[in-house]
Amino acid sequence: MNYEQLDSFLCELTELEERLQHTELTDERIRDLILTPGLPDEWHSGHSNSSASPMQLPVITNPPAYNYTLEDNTLKLNVTGDVFVISRHTRFVKMINHTHNLFEMNYIYSGTFYQEIQGEKFELKEGDLIILNKNVEHSINKVGKDDILINFLAKNEFFDNSFIYKILGDNILGKTIASILTNATRENKFLLFHTADHWQIKQTIQNILCETFSDKSTNREIIKAYMTILFSRLLESSSYEMFLKSVVKSPNISIVELLAYIDKNYLNMTLEQTANHFGYSPEHLGRILKKVTGKTFSALLQEQKFKHAAMLLQTTDRTIENISEEIGYSNLTFFYKKFHSLYGETPKEYRNSH
Repeated sequence: MNYEQLDSFLCELTELEERLQHTELTDERIRDLILTPGLPDEWHSGHSNSSASPMQLPVITNPPAYNYTLEDNTLKLNVTGDVFVISRHTRFVKMINHTHNLFEMNYIYSGTFYQEIQGEKFELKEGDLIILNKNVEHSINKVGKDDILINFLAKNEFFDNSFIYKILGDNILGKTIASILTNATRENKFLLFHTADHWQIKQTIQNILCETFSDKSTNREIIKAYMTILFSRLLESSSYEMFLKSVVKSPNISIVELLAYIDKNYLNMTLEQTANHFGYSPEHLGRILKKVTGKTFSALLQEQKFKHAAMLLQTTDRTIENISEEIGYSNLTFFYKKFHSLYGETPKEYRNSH
């Protein structure tokens, strides 16, 4: 499948969508249809040849490996089968408020979507990409023919250690994203990327979709390779926002700017100076960082400083004492001890092995 064929495939209406064009469903009716057991499997993917009447139309938009339950009056999507599934959102019907027990990513392939996430309304345009943590409540308004959203659902085991720690674990922002992928945080986080001007991201997603929707059987290893490229590209993007339920309430603070500030200034900064820069008390800023990254301010700085030291050991012939002093540690014994605890080698052994 090439890109032109992909566009044609995604734009083509399914029989379910043909019927939904002429059907108005209330939220209550949609919920009843989603929860109705025993629906034909072909409906779950949105590609059905059934002759069901409009009022019998199921509106489940995910494959049969998933099912919905009702918990505290909120729909919850539960995973029962594959660890990773890609599907196209069904048009002409609202997806009412629901949560997932797995990682979700939505990509606006074309058109405009109005989505409510954690009670906040968003207008999403072509190229926007949302990464949702588990249990984030969200809904999607009814959309038209030219509005195409691609849905990615994955269990934790899809993102293995190699992916998490090698691709995402090299900087603070990556580790924050990793906490969403692995559900390492209890906070209901979500990330919104604006990638309309990033052609590499669009091309990578097109490659994933061509591999997924082609007539041949899908090669999961190829999909994982493309996903690695996708997340690497996302980490390059500077146009994204992070949202946290009940942690950062003020619209004036940017978590992205805060973490980027730390990445840039970790060699010469204090919590008090950083808090003053962003207009917050040191205690409040410390709590925000702990919630976002799972680490204290001092732990984040120490980690970044020793990464800097490791880089200098690999790329320069400067003395170990000089490197220790550059990252702010005049006590060479402490530097050796901490470096060994982080890297499993003394600084000299690390330099020789790298």
